[in-house]
Amino acid sequence: MAFSDLKILVVDDNANMRRLIGTILIGVGVSEVRESASAKEALDALRHEDGWRPDLMLVDYVMDGLDGVQLTRRVRQDIDEAGRRLPIIVITGYSELWRLNEAKAAGADEFIVKPFTTSTLLDRISRALATCRNGLAAGEMLSA
Repeated sequence: MAFSDLKILVVDDNANMRRLIGTILIGVGVSEVRESASAKEALDALRHEDGWRPDLMLVDYVMDGLDGVQLTRRVRQDIDEAGRRLPIIVITGYSELWRLNEAKAAGADEFIVKPFTTSTLLDRISRALATCRNGLAAGEMLSA
């Protein structure tokens, strides 16, 4: 999959993790990476930034304020447009099955457990994009 036309929003309250993920994405040719330090900041960006819309969103599970699952729910309820679903990948340092199920129920398309490899990240991005483009229901292709 070519990443050169992708715009990706990275949402994590840890600046180092945002930079690490952003560096990986730019390194594989993603055209535009924007960062948000909180779920609120991400929602504001999705609602108000001159119509800018990412092709995919990477969201940390545990954040102060709204967490990644709550952000995912909000995007599904308030941001997604008819016929245009924003692919969302939840990233976490926790691997419990209940967390995966919670993310899936909220509408996450994929789930990545830290630490992860560049290969895993790119694979999940490709799968999330394919899932949304093919109109599959949230979580049909979800895996840990």
